Amino acid sequence: MAREPLPLSLIEIARQGEYRMQALCQRIGVSERHLRRVFEEGLGISPKEWLRRERMVAARTLLRRGSPIKEVAIDLGFSTPKMFSRDFMSFHGVRPTDFQRKETEIILRATS
Repeated sequence: MAREPLPLSLIEIARQGEYRMQALCQRIGVSERHLRRVFEEGLGISPKEWLRRERMVAARTLLRRGSPIKEVAIDLGFSTPKMFSRDFMSFHGVRPTDFQRKETEIILRATS
């Protein structure tokens, strides 16, 4: 008996579309206007803000794993590492290099 593939989560769809609103709308088959309405009514934030938050969560995870900043920027669809650093700083209040350094120190202390 053939089984239908499991649906992707919204987070996975966002990741595959490099956290772009247009890609998200195309993949789930709704207009940007409709998606905005659904998000604002359901979550109280715009889908663009949700995409930004998810992107920053993914950035934090990749940096904790020790991925190079340039690689994280590319993986998350930023046009340049500088734009990634600026957005990360704006969102988290710390530069990605400082965040990664602090996380590495925490891990080293915990394992020693």
